[in-house]
Amino acid sequence: MSFTCTPNFRIRARRRPLTGESLNILLTNGRFPVTLDLARQLKKCGHTVYVVDCMHYHVGKFSNAVRQSFRAPAPHDNQSGYRAAVASIIRSQNIDLVIPMHEEIIHLSGATDPEILTRLLAPPKNILLRLHNKWEFSQWVQKLGLGVPVHYLCESAEDVRGLPGLADGRVEYVLKPVFGRASQNVFHLKGGAGEVELGKGMRIDQLDIGAGRKWIAQEWVYGERYCSYSVIRDGKVQAFSLYKVLETIDGSSCVYFRSVEHQGIFDYVSDVATELGLEGVTGAFQLAFDFIEGSTNPLHPETDARLVAIECNPRCTSGVHLFASRADLARALTDASSPRVVANAKAKRQVFPGMMMWEHSDATVKQWLRHMGRLMGSKDVVFSGKDLLPTLMQPFLLTSYYEICREKKLRLPDMFQLDVTWEPDAAELEEVAAIAREDRERWARRRGVLSEQQAVERRSSVMAGGRSRGLSFGSWSHHRREVAVEAAVETS
Repeated sequence: MSFTCTPNFRIRARRRPLTGESLNILLTNGRFPVTLDLARQLKKCGHTVYVVDCMHYHVGKFSNAVRQSFRAPAPHDNQSGYRAAVASIIRSQNIDLVIPMHEEIIHLSGATDPEILTRLLAPPKNILLRLHNKWEFSQWVQKLGLGVPVHYLCESAEDVRGLPGLADGRVEYVLKPVFGRASQNVFHLKGGAGEVELGKGMRIDQLDIGAGRKWIAQEWVYGERYCSYSVIRDGKVQAFSLYKVLETIDGSSCVYFRSVEHQGIFDYVSDVATELGLEGVTGAFQLAFDFIEGSTNPLHPETDARLVAIECNPRCTSGVHLFASRADLARALTDASSPRVVANAKAKRQVFPGMMMWEHSDATVKQWLRHMGRLMGSKDVVFSGKDLLPTLMQPFLLTSYYEICREKKLRLPDMFQLDVTWEPDAAELEEVAAIAREDRERWARRRGVLSEQQAVERRSSVMAGGRSRGLSFGSWSHHRREVAVEAAVETS
């Protein structure tokens, strides 16, 4: 399949400005609970919501927050057909804004149709790929002076075996594809006595690895795990939520979300937003990070006790649930003049079926009581007294999902995402590599011009060892950093 990229940064200048008026909004992936939640929030804000999915039946189809559900070809299998279907919906329903919920954002950002690109809530294509590519993101963030695990690019099995400190067991690594998602194909590498354990019943020589499928190895970091979700607009954080990874199904898929505050993480996200703003990225888009706060192995003591971002997702994530029952996030997504918001510090949500799948055979009494307290003390992300049909349909939908899993011999999380994942073919990879090279060169030139301005920003950052910005999560008051950023942007 040929891959053509229209320069999104040129088209963005022609995007229609968003106002506080009612909009027709198209959400992709109606099957996700987060899509249902966002649809309800957008409806509360007065917008008309449509969804598109390649499944005929999904949870969003039965919600009264959705005006109409459309079916489209799976972008993973038929990218051009999916783009054509979305363009047709935009024309027939007079769509004002398209909010992508998963990796359809990459499928759609590569379209040549201006009807899609002028309405797509996404950063320019080169920025999108920089953030989505785990290697490019890690390299970029490291050069900004922000925390990231020690990392290596692996293009062969020999690269994996040769990772520093692995064979003799001094260092553990996490190995994952640079274009991976949702903890799929993630391996915890351990060594010792000259042997390297890949886990999951696989050997290193069985990895699908090569120049066309690169992997990143990051030092395994022990500590607290956090997930953030933000709306970035014109170089600033306009909406922000954060939760710890406390309850999971498989050790990675989080099913319990409790809002927490962390000044360092907010500063980290603000620094990334500022850097993108200084590069000229305008408009609104979604940005999510996975963080670990802890220490790494003694091979690199300089990284001990640091907050590190292990990956970035430039799309919607479960942090949306922490804004539930309010219209604040919907305003941040659709109205450039809306005040900045943070998720309520007391917000708690759960994925009830996932919480019920909790493995507790070896749990202590304290762990069991804590889990039951979370189960009974938080609201399901799907349930709504004003929108009951999605909850009532869940048993039937889950039955159909598991039947699909049985037929395709896939785990439920893999089946749920397979249709919409972005896995570039050889032609796309060549184009993506060219975009990445040009992006690195452009960014390096930009850094040379703005190095002094950005050094000022770095010194104001907690992550660089400076003072806290003193941002109040309750008031969202303006602070000195914003003034400095605005001045830098105006003079650039």
